[in-house]
Amino acid sequence: MTTRGWKALGAVAVLLGGGIVRPPSAEACGGPVCDPAKVRVPLPPDAVVPANVPALVMLPFPVYGKELETLRLRTEDGADVEATLLPGPHRSGLVVPAAPLVPGAHYRLEAHDLCGGFPQEPGAAEVSFTAGPAVTLPAASGTLRAEPEQQATFQVWGGSTCSVGVEGRTVTLGFTPAPELVPFLPWVHWTLEVDGKTWATAPHGAVDAAGNVMPPNRFAYAHDLLIVYSVCRVLSDEPAPSDQGLPPGRHVATLRPVLEQSGTPLPPMEVSFELACPKQEPAPAPDVEPEDLRDGCSQANGGFTVFGLLATLRLWRRRS
Repeated sequence: MTTRGWKALGAVAVLLGGGIVRPPSAEACGGPVCDPAKVRVPLPPDAVVPANVPALVMLPFPVYGKELETLRLRTEDGADVEATLLPGPHRSGLVVPAAPLVPGAHYRLEAHDLCGGFPQEPGAAEVSFTAGPAVTLPAASGTLRAEPEQQATFQVWGGSTCSVGVEGRTVTLGFTPAPELVPFLPWVHWTLEVDGKTWATAPHGAVDAAGNVMPPNRFAYAHDLLIVYSVCRVLSDEPAPSDQGLPPGRHVATLRPVLEQSGTPLPPMEVSFELACPKQEPAPAPDVEPEDLRDGCSQANGGFTVFGLLATLRLWRRRS
């Protein structure tokens, strides 16, 4: 079977097994069911965490049906820290400390037996960090802007073949986080709406202090958080994609950050932009006969002029 055939078969299998498939979900396009190496805590090495962090995050979690009880927050010497365990967005596991962390103390966020004995190695994830001073929870989000529109060739993700090559118009949105938001970015998840409808989402820790967005896992996120587009033309020999992007015209983008378990909501940011596919070249006009030939079959006063035809017949008779 060809590669395209296997991809299409995977899409059908997911459709039959799970009902309606979220387009263009790439669950149909592969990826192991449980891969402990992909379980992560959105923290850099040697991270310093504000002592009043509302919640710590591990994602994706639970994995392969494991319960949240496998998550643990521990001190450096292995003592359990009292915390509430909650399921969060983007298949995340949330650890909400019962009290602020102790500044200067070292902690570990860990999970074991991630795959429930499948595969042979059950898998574990662990990250260490240091608690820093408490920081005021952010009340500002930052600024959002729209870069100039661009013509581009790119892949539209989803469908029976997982991706389709297209030509279209794209706009990149630029985001600059507010300084007070930066210390809490690892625990912020994101939604980008266009004209009031969800266009893209991104998990905790997807945006860094410079406003750059981590490249998404295409098995879970078909759209980049800060790139919008219209599909103008499908490349040759490609099937028509189910995702046509946005219709040409003027739109409003709204970026919504959410700091996990924070009682202080972050304000959304808006910016308008425009997408305009190039106009199609008109089809060439059909060849037109010369005027003198056209006269022989033209209409005049409701009838056909036959002088040209009679003259031709007389010429044939003389030659005969």
